[in-house]
Amino acid sequence: MDEQAIFIANQEFIWSHSQKKVIDESAFDSGMRIASNSKFIGIRVPMRLHQIVRTEALEHSVQARVDAGKPNGGIRWWLSEKVGESPAILDEYLVARTALNIQSICKQMGYLNAKCHASLDTLRHRTVEINYNIDPGQLWTIASVDWAENGLSLSESMPEIAERMGQGQPFAVQTLESARNDLALAFRNKGFASIQASHINFLADTVREKEGPKVHLLIQLAPEGWTDEDTPRLHQQARFGNISWSMDGEGNHDSLRTEVIEFLLAIEPDMRYNERVLKETQRRLTELPGVSRVDVPGSFSGVKNDQLVYDVNVLIHPAKRFGMTTALDMTRTDARYGPILSWSLMDRIASRRGDEWDLHVSGGLTSTRPFSYSSNYLIPNSATWSVEAHYSTLGIPPISLTKLRPSNRARSDFAFSWARENRPEYAQNSLIFKWGFHFVENPIRGSEIRMDLLEFRRLKVESDAGFEQWLDEQSNPFLTARFQDYASVLSRLDWRTNWTLRNRLEGTFRLQAEWTGWGLYFFGRSQNWRMNDSDQLLLGNIPFAHYFRTEADCVWEWARHQYSGLSWHGRVRGGWSINGDNFEGIPFDRAFFAGGANGLRGWSARDVGPGFADPDDFNSGFIAGLGDFQGELSLEGRKSLNAVLEMAIFSDLGNVWLRSASLNDSSEGLTFDLTSVAWGAGLGMRLDFDFFIFRLDGALRVYDPSESLEDRWISSGNPKGALHLGIGYPF
Repeated sequence: MDEQAIFIANQEFIWSHSQKKVIDESAFDSGMRIASNSKFIGIRVPMRLHQIVRTEALEHSVQARVDAGKPNGGIRWWLSEKVGESPAILDEYLVARTALNIQSICKQMGYLNAKCHASLDTLRHRTVEINYNIDPGQLWTIASVDWAENGLSLSESMPEIAERMGQGQPFAVQTLESARNDLALAFRNKGFASIQASHINFLADTVREKEGPKVHLLIQLAPEGWTDEDTPRLHQQARFGNISWSMDGEGNHDSLRTEVIEFLLAIEPDMRYNERVLKETQRRLTELPGVSRVDVPGSFSGVKNDQLVYDVNVLIHPAKRFGMTTALDMTRTDARYGPILSWSLMDRIASRRGDEWDLHVSGGLTSTRPFSYSSNYLIPNSATWSVEAHYSTLGIPPISLTKLRPSNRARSDFAFSWARENRPEYAQNSLIFKWGFHFVENPIRGSEIRMDLLEFRRLKVESDAGFEQWLDEQSNPFLTARFQDYASVLSRLDWRTNWTLRNRLEGTFRLQAEWTGWGLYFFGRSQNWRMNDSDQLLLGNIPFAHYFRTEADCVWEWARHQYSGLSWHGRVRGGWSINGDNFEGIPFDRAFFAGGANGLRGWSARDVGPGFADPDDFNSGFIAGLGDFQGELSLEGRKSLNAVLEMAIFSDLGNVWLRSASLNDSSEGLTFDLTSVAWGAGLGMRLDFDFFIFRLDGALRVYDPSESLEDRWISSGNPKGALHLGIGYPF
C-alpha cells in the first residue's frame, strides 16, 4: 500500500432515527464508489486474506503467467484478487461521487428534496471514518393515477397495476418502471404486438397539499410512429395467421412425431396475438430431451378484418441423439457424505415421442461420519455402487396426450436398478423397479406433484457375524426388524410448492407420504399366504414391509438486506412413521436420522438420539441416531463478503425419537420429551466456485441431551462439537 495512502476504517450513514425505520440503509450500498468494509464479527476477513500475499510475490506470479501467455490466475492471484479484497483507501473524488449517488437514490425512492454531504473524521494517523450525512426531506406520494385513452383502452390492465401505484404509494422510480413494463406486456398480450415499454409515458404533476407533497400521474401511450404528414400512426391489434413448424438440419424431420409437436404448440391460427403463448410454446418444446433450442420467428403478412396478421414458424433445433456423461458428485443427505463417480449413456430420441432412455452406473465411498474409520476397514464407513436403467416419456401412458393439458408438463418414468452398499457391520443389496409420473399442478406457484404408483423393492442384508450376534443378544424384535431382509410393494406421493409473503419472505414447502404392505397384508391373510417362524407373511420367500411414513419440510429465505449481501434462511422439518402387523419396525433405510452436515451440525450423522440416548451405549436396544419420528428447526444468516467468499452463523435444534411400541422393557428416555431436544450453534465459511459451493461448517453443542443432567449445557463442561465439509447449502 502507498505510504501516503489513508486507510478507511469505516463508512457510516448519519440521519434521524425516525427515518431509519422507514428506509433500509442497505439500499445505498449500490451507490458506494469506495468498497464498503466487509466485516464478519468485526473482522475484515477479505482484507486479511488479501494482505496474506506479498505484493512482490503477486507481481512476480502475474508477470510469469503473462510471459507464458496464460490469463490471470494462480493461487496468489486468486487468494488476493478473488477471495480477498484490497484495503479501502481514501479518494475524496469518489467520496463526493458516493454522496451524490446516495442523494440520487433517495430521490429515486420518492424523496425528491433529498440532500447528502460527506464528512471525514480522523481517528488516528492515516485512518479516517467517512460519515454520509443524509437529509431525505419529505416523501412524495402518489395522489391519483389517470390515463389518456389515445384510441386504446387501458381499463382491463389498470386494476392490478393501479393497486401497486395507488393513492399513498411512494413516487418511486422502481414503482414506475415496474408499472411501465407490466403495462407494455399487458398490451402485447391483448394483441398489440408493437407496444414496448418505451411507448408508455408518465406525466407527473407535483403539488403540495395539507397531507404533504403529492403527485398526480397521467399515463400516456405514445403512437407506433408518425407519417410523412406528421400524423400519428396508432398501434393495431394483430392475430396469428399461418402457424408452421420445421426441424433444423437435413434428416431431422423424423426426430419428433407430429402429434407430439402439435400437442405442445400453444399457438393457434386466428388467436389474438399473445406474447405469453409464444414463450410458452418455446419453453414446452425446449424441455423435451431431444431438443436443444427452439426459435419462434414471425412476421406480419397483411391485414384481415382490420387487424394485422402475424405468421409464425416454430424452428426446432434437435439435440444429438446419443450422449455420454461422466460426473464426480458429492452425496449430501442427512446420513450420507462422500464422493460418487458416475457414468451415463443416453438416447434422447428413443421413439420420437419426447422420450429418453439412459443407462446409469455409479460407485463411490460414503460415510455417516466423515473422516472416521472403522477398526476393521481402512476405508470410510460405506462403499456403494449401482446400475440403473431409466426410461422417461411425455405424458402419462396409457392415457392419450389429447386428454392431458400441455401446461401440466406431465412426464412418466420407469426405472430398474440394482445397488449394493458395503458397511463394516453388514452389506445391503437392493433390487428396485419403479413406475411413476409427475406434473405441474399450479404453474404460477411452481407447485408440482410426483406420484410413484408402484415401487417394487427387494432388499437383502448380509450381516457380519459379530453384528448378527449383537442383534441376537438384544432380544428386541423391533431392533432386529431394522436389519431384516424384506420385500415391499410401495406407493409414494410427493407435493412441492413455492410460496411468497410480501415480496420479502419466500420459500418452498414439501410434503411426502409413502405406504406399503397394507393391502398385501389383508389380501395375504385372506388367501392364507405362507408364513415364516415369526408369523410374517412372505412375498417371494421373504417377509414384506408393512408401514406408513410421512415427512414435511418448509424452507424460507428473507432477503431484507439484499444490497448488503445479508440474508436470513430457515428450515422446519419433521417426519413420522408407524409399522403394521407384518413387520415389527421400520426398515433401517426408511427410518429417520439426526445429525450430519445438513441437519444438526453440532453432531456427526447418527450421533444424536433417539431422545436422551447415549450414542456410545451399544447394549440398550436401539440404534444411535435412528428414530421413528423426527423434528428439526434451523436458522442461518449468510453474509456475502465478496463475489466468492461467504460466511454464515447458524443454529440448529431437533432430534429423533422412538414410539413407545418400538421399545423393550429396558429402554428409557427414547420417546419424545421436550427437554431431549438437542441444540447446536456455529459458524460457517462458503466458497462460491460458480459451478458449485464448497462449505465448511463448525458447530458446538449448546445443549446435549445425551449427557447427564448436570453436564448437558455447554457451560457445564468441556465443549463438544463437529466440523463438516459439504457441497452446496444445507437447505
